[in-house]
Amino acid sequence: MGQGHRRRTGGCGRRRAVAGISVPALSVAAGVLGLGLSSVSPASADPVPLPTTDFSLKADLKRGGTIDIAHSQGRMRVEIQKPNIPGSMVGIIDLKARSMVVRTPNLPTMAVEIELPPEYVLGALTGTGLRVGEDKVAGEACDLWKIDPQMKSALGPTTACITPDGIALRTAVEIKGTKQTVFEATTLTRGPQDQAQFQLPPGIQVVKVPKGKIGSALGIPGLGGGPAEAPPAPAPQAPGAATKP
Repeated sequence: MGQGHRRRTGGCGRRRAVAGISVPALSVAAGVLGLGLSSVSPASADPVPLPTTDFSLKADLKRGGTIDIAHSQGRMRVEIQKPNIPGSMVGIIDLKARSMVVRTPNLPTMAVEIELPPEYVLGALTGTGLRVGEDKVAGEACDLWKIDPQMKSALGPTTACITPDGIALRTAVEIKGTKQTVFEATTLTRGPQDQAQFQLPPGIQVVKVPKGKIGSALGIPGLGGGPAEAPPAPAPQAPGAATKP
């Protein structure tokens, strides 16, 4: 047969590119990382459901501490209390705009505004994934979702248990080959929420922070950035040049 009869290949075999979503500085600041890589193919993935109802929940965090979450009309309030940190960290999230305003005890008159980072896992997840089973958390039935690896980066395979109305009740991530639960709800209550809690107090100064700068902005070292940069290499010397003592 001639070349015109050869089967064409390549187009359908390519993996469809999925744009990354820049999404917790709050969860990063709290030492809670969760979304990451999985074996889900983007071509077969579905959008991960976002919350569609008003609710409040309480949850335990992997590294100690508790969290209170409230949601209404696409906005979430996340308040984290850790035993080694006085006061609480508060984040107000716009899920549609994928933005977060963070307040910490060390910055009482200031709030930091950032894009919602990919690591955000508390109460709601963004991106795509694949339903792989069912489970129950805090007495609530939820679907197990494996998160699309192209939506998150630099973390381990991640599974979240999400209710039919989009509430993430538990997130587990593989860390150094071991699956660990980083967030798990203990109670969940659906119902109207006080809208005032989704607003900043009067007089708070809001500062926008570039990606990767959240740790220094919050006064918490070692958070939000990549690995420490190595010092620059010395400039090469010309042959025979003397070395300064």
